[in-house]
Amino acid sequence: MNRVKSNLGGALIIALGIMLMLTIAALMAVNRAETDINLSFNQLHYDQSFYVAEAGLRRAFQDLNDDNAWAAGYADVVFEEGTYWVAVDHWYPTEPLRDTVDVRATGRVQAACANVRALIVPELLFPFDYAVYGDDSILLDQNTNTASYHSDPDSGTFATTLLDSLGDVASNGTVTLDNSASIGGDASSSADPGVIMDPTCTVTEDTASGLPPYPLEPIDEEAMADAMANNDNLTGISGTYDLGADTSLAVGNGDSVHLATGIYYFTDVTLDENSTLTVDDGVTIYMSGDMLLSNNTSVNPYNDPADLLIISTGSIQTVGNDVDLHVLFYGPDADVYLANSCVVYGSIVANSVVIKNTASIYYDRALAEIPLRTTGRMLMIAWSEE
Repeated sequence: MNRVKSNLGGALIIALGIMLMLTIAALMAVNRAETDINLSFNQLHYDQSFYVAEAGLRRAFQDLNDDNAWAAGYADVVFEEGTYWVAVDHWYPTEPLRDTVDVRATGRVQAACANVRALIVPELLFPFDYAVYGDDSILLDQNTNTASYHSDPDSGTFATTLLDSLGDVASNGTVTLDNSASIGGDASSSADPGVIMDPTCTVTEDTASGLPPYPLEPIDEEAMADAMANNDNLTGISGTYDLGADTSLAVGNGDSVHLATGIYYFTDVTLDENSTLTVDDGVTIYMSGDMLLSNNTSVNPYNDPADLLIISTGSIQTVGNDVDLHVLFYGPDADVYLANSCVVYGSIVANSVVIKNTASIYYDRALAEIPLRTTGRMLMIAWSEE
């Protein structure tokens, strides 16, 4: 009897011990489950705060596209289950980060917080990829030619960098070669057939037709109007010249005119025989009329083509022989006529281009890296979670 009672007491103790262990295990499981639930909610809230911050960043990106100078940011903006804040800094004053916008966004959902950051820059327009680009058409006739060189003195001299290649021409319309004309580079067109040449003509590299159109960006009307109203016409011009009341610039026979660094606006520019137009580094001329070049005239003969940018709604016409022209010309609605042993160093971008009678175009390969202006659109170039 006593032995039986002793065994029953031991079993009870063991059973109680097992129940205690199970109870502890259950409590631990409940605690772990609560921890997992809390962690899940924390992760959920963090993920939500991240997307809230990203929403603020995307909204700021859109506002910068609407107004490139926008810098107001946002504070305490409710979005879905959270709130975001956005700070915008235009604080890069020097190259190579000039005009870069630093945007930082914070999103908060309950106790969770996330931060994102982006660097946003204006999209630049680089139209000077060709020796000649004619939106409507290009004609090379009577022993005309293109080639390329590099103006950077570290690359060598004109003679050592001269190539019978990369002097490319292109058009959304036709590229026509007649009478021993030659292109030292590619000839391409969006038309089909687009490149038309007689058997006497040569293209040293590739010809292509039916390519996707390459529409030219229009001239910035606001910039043109600003140049008309605010220019260096009265302070930056020296030499012998006539500046008409209509802001036409005329340089007489054998005379010379010089433009200091700055922005100028002219209706027309006329260079009479044996006259010269020289410039300092960084001259931009806005024109609403024509540039007429007579016998033995020179435009920017001593500097690189990139130092003289002409933005024009008019045209360039050689009306004499042996014209020397170092220039970047951009005129999406302009017609260009170059003939009679004219030599161009730089790049011509126009609506239509006619090159005749032993004229030569030497494309400066350094110009591919020269922007004309910004397009008004912004690009997000870097993004990070912080």
